Amino acid sequence: MKIRAVYFLVLFNVIFLSVSCNVNHGEDDANCVEYITVVNEKLKTPADIKPIKGPQVIPYVYTTAVSLKSLPVTTKKQKFFDMMLPAIMVAKKEIDINKKKFEDILKKKEISHDDSLFIKKLMTKYKANNNEMLTSRLTTFPVSIVLAQAAIESAWGTSRFFVEAENPFGLWSFNTDEERIAASSTRNGTKVYLRKFNDLEQSIDAYFTTLATGPFRDFRQAKLETQDPYKLVEHLIDYSERREKYVEEVTSVIRTNDLTKYDSYFIAPEYIEECK
Repeated sequence: MKIRAVYFLVLFNVIFLSVSCNVNHGEDDANCVEYITVVNEKLKTPADIKPIKGPQVIPYVYTTAVSLKSLPVTTKKQKFFDMMLPAIMVAKKEIDINKKKFEDILKKKEISHDDSLFIKKLMTKYKANNNEMLTSRLTTFPVSIVLAQAAIESAWGTSRFFVEAENPFGLWSFNTDEERIAASSTRNGTKVYLRKFNDLEQSIDAYFTTLATGPFRDFRQAKLETQDPYKLVEHLIDYSERREKYVEEVTSVIRTNDLTKYDSYFIAPEYIEECK
């Protein structure tokens, strides 16, 4: 087990690692940022996945993936949720921290060079043209939706792109400079590649970014108006070529597995340093 402090600073989603958990709050409270002490874990077998026992979640982020294929269905599902949920919560919290920092900067009378750089890089990452658009794209949505989509797209943690590339959503790669793996099939005769990630949190962040910047305008608007997962799922019709059938499946996975209970879960307070 390796513990690292995760700081959310100026380079949009660049994660700074530190062996120290000390933060100097005395020099400039305006520059104070939260951080999460993330617990990195390598998996060798499904038995290594830490069970989630209550609403306070230890922020485990698994840096290797294991197939859950050999497990009984009920065990497979619970192991999948236990494996995915902490990383989802870390990625979601990271976005929330960046959003708060951005909003705090906008309240300042004078914006520093570092603040301008922070905003510029967020604008680039989220393909935003103005402050209002960036704020909306930094708005997240319930973890129940993320869990359901990850379960469907990764076949409950058994797909090749999940095991080999820690890519539970099957996110494609169109950039030759990215780490990626070739898909086993082609699309219209063209070779297809899938992105390869270093850990689950990184892949989940890419998923959030995809929904924030891709052709999901209705979904983005809806999440500004409601956090009801069943209402939001209706706006994911463009996520899959299956359209209505896909929406029905996501809804069914949420309902039959009682995933909305996880929407109220939170990272254990002792793993978060709050700014004073």
